[in-house]
Amino acid sequence: MSLPLIVAAASATPSGLATPSSPAASLPSGATPTVSPSSGSLPDVTLASVKGALMDACGQTPGFLCRTVYDSTHSNYLASSAEVFFGTPLTIVLILLVAAVIRALMHRVIGRTTRRLANHGGLLRGNFLGAFGDTAVLLERRRQRAETVGSLLRSVVSIVVFGIAFILVLGELGINLAPIVASAGVLGIAVGFGAQNLVKDFLSGIFMLLEDQYGVGDVVDVGAVSGTVEAVTFRMTRLRDVEGTVWYVRNGEITRIGNKSQQWARTVLDVPLDYDTDVVRAKEVLLETAQSMWHDDHWAAVIIAEPEVWGIEAMTADGYDLRVAIKTLPLKQWDVARELRERVRLALGDAGITLGAVQHSVVVVNDDDDDAGDDEDDGSGQFGADTPARIDPPAQPGPLSSGPSGGHGGRAAARAGSSGSDAAGASGGEPGAAGAGSASAGGA
Repeated sequence: MSLPLIVAAASATPSGLATPSSPAASLPSGATPTVSPSSGSLPDVTLASVKGALMDACGQTPGFLCRTVYDSTHSNYLASSAEVFFGTPLTIVLILLVAAVIRALMHRVIGRTTRRLANHGGLLRGNFLGAFGDTAVLLERRRQRAETVGSLLRSVVSIVVFGIAFILVLGELGINLAPIVASAGVLGIAVGFGAQNLVKDFLSGIFMLLEDQYGVGDVVDVGAVSGTVEAVTFRMTRLRDVEGTVWYVRNGEITRIGNKSQQWARTVLDVPLDYDTDVVRAKEVLLETAQSMWHDDHWAAVIIAEPEVWGIEAMTADGYDLRVAIKTLPLKQWDVARELRERVRLALGDAGITLGAVQHSVVVVNDDDDDAGDDEDDGSGQFGADTPARIDPPAQPGPLSSGPSGGHGGRAAARAGSSGSDAAGASGGEPGAAGAGSASAGGA
């Protein structure tokens, strides 16, 4: 019963029913009783009883729905049932709805920003940055990088928004969050320890993308394999080598990486010559040949600096190497190297300069001195049956080399350590030809 009804009933009580202990019994007829707020009067008792009944029905913090139902029906059962079956579910639905709206708005903002960054290729379409590579490849790289970063931001927003919503829902259900938070912390430590490689892959992928170490279309060398980057995710990088093999490399396993297609590249060509070849004349021929490519309209678009002849790069007992270097656009060094080999070969032939040759010998090995008589020529023109012999083929001019991937013919074994690794992997062979450069690019 509500407070106004109780007060009205009390005021309608007949005066004749007043008890001797009541204040009205000692007052004269027609006098109005005065109620002290501090005394144990009926209004104070009624307020306390109403408040207690409301708390019994709706709890310590009565909700709007429970209070409304209780004031309308004065039923503890209906008020508590309305709070359980309607109040709490409606609050939970409202929390989830607000969280979903916030998430959708944030995702929309991130998506629009990502698309604007990915499609903002004015500098590329204006050939300002397009001069450093294929415009389509650069745009695709920019788009995938923007999409990957956008995906990361969307994931972070979803986790934060729904994490807060989950905590609020648990609070509405009256669940104590302290044990849950403690258990979640222990579980997170266990999962993090067990999946540390996965976490390492994700963190490495995030830093690679944010630092723009490489992207789609780049030719990279990760040590065990090299090739063209086809896709980059948070967990792995997909490469395709020169033979068409697709390699999946976990980002956490990449401890070092060489990018052969950032900003510029260099074609390095080592030309083997004999000692009887005039060095000055050979340098003039090589420089004229390289500069003819520099002035060619077709190759001038990919050669970004004047060619140089650096001089003698290595010397052996058989001859010496002259090194030619040409600075090119990224990923164009191999095409320039092939064309330069052909032109140098023709130019040296026209100038009467012969490429370096290897001195070969015939080696006959006897097993022991006791079989010496059997190893002599018996007049038939053949060696004895027990005589292993090796006859090297006649000397042939060695092919031109370009960096570590191009061989020097038979001189390669004798000079493997002299013309070394600074011949630039960028000109040594096609991407992905690691470990097989002479087979894939050296003779190209």
